[in-house]
Amino acid sequence: MPELIRQYRELKPKAERLMGNLVDALEGMIAQKKVPIFAIESRIKDENSLLEKFTKKGYEAQIENIDDLCGIRVICYYQTDIDITCKLIDDEFDVISKQDKQDELDDNKFGYGSFHYVVKLKNEWLTHPAARGLDGLKAEIQVRTMLMHTWSAISHKLLYKRASDVPPQLRRKLNRLSALIELADEQFDAIKDMKIEYKNDFSRLDQDFSDLDELNSDSLLALRDRYFNERNYNDEDIPSLLENIREAGFTLKALVDNIEHAFPILNDMEIEEADCADTELPMWGFSGVIRTILDLTSDNFYYSREDTLPDYVRDSREKYRQILSSKL
Repeated sequence: MPELIRQYRELKPKAERLMGNLVDALEGMIAQKKVPIFAIESRIKDENSLLEKFTKKGYEAQIENIDDLCGIRVICYYQTDIDITCKLIDDEFDVISKQDKQDELDDNKFGYGSFHYVVKLKNEWLTHPAARGLDGLKAEIQVRTMLMHTWSAISHKLLYKRASDVPPQLRRKLNRLSALIELADEQFDAIKDMKIEYKNDFSRLDQDFSDLDELNSDSLLALRDRYFNERNYNDEDIPSLLENIREAGFTLKALVDNIEHAFPILNDMEIEEADCADTELPMWGFSGVIRTILDLTSDNFYYSREDTLPDYVRDSREKYRQILSSKL
């Protein structure tokens, strides 16, 4: 099929531009919705795969007959994130076709499906310099969870696409496994919802704390929402921050009591330290403000790291530790 290959090589640079536009758009829109995404994968179909597809499907040898020359896969953590991502695709792109592969599964198939779109850029996108000349070009976008992706990758490796491909002695095990993976996806969604509800309960301003309340990552972030919601934080720092709090000997209730005790002086202290460091406010993120409170209220924590602090920070901590102790 020399003519097909000629068409492919001519079209490939445009397909690569289309892929770049779509990936950039998806990353931006998904980030705007604050949806955590595991990965966005993309590829341009190579010549061998193209020829194999045309031969297998019996298409007329015209490049416009193929929908997935440009392929993009959005891999989400949760099923609910799929709903949000699919709505973005429906709203922002010219959708030619949409398939829910899960709905297509019947008695002679097994597995755990994802959403498959064929899209084009909307006309208003084509006026942008980066998208000029891409009218009419199609791309396939798949949206799936990590567990859907795992199932797809393993079943592909095993060369099993339909139940009829599977030896009878393995069929029951694979059917049970696909059901378990689907159930696991549902349970992860349920756990996420429970986590949000738990965190919201702790974030309420009228919430009272007792010594029985557990100090963990969710309750700690609930305190962030309650007292320091303007402070940025890094997920990866939360485990070490929890260790610092526990090393200081604080329960959740003790931490809350010390936050409220130190809260009135934190603003002046931060301004003073930022001035000494010649840096802009806010100087502390959430982890920084909690460690500052530990410095002020826990002798064990402060003296364990006193020698590692810059002179101006140590002077400030000593000053405000005395101010705070005078208010006891």
